[in-house]
Amino acid sequence: MSSYHLNRFLFDLKMNDQTLQQALADLGGVLNHYELTPEEREALKAGDPRRLRQLGAHGMLALYIMRLNPEFRTNVYWTQK
Repeated sequence: MSSYHLNRFLFDLKMNDQTLQQALADLGGVLNHYELTPEEREALKAGDPRRLRQLGAHGMLALYIMRLNPEFRTNVYWTQK
């Protein structure tokens, strides 16, 4: 399991605006820059923080997948770093 790369992507999604913008435009393309298992890719594309935690994502970082969800994108919590 590549939990390092999973957590690295989630951290980049949180801290790097360029990663966020690229993920919004083409999530699959961005995920190609990380060594992820097919199961991790599926959970990331599904935007499922619970599944990400089961796969080894840090609990707080897993929540940042919600930044890709249009319903949460403008929420002040998700815009903070």
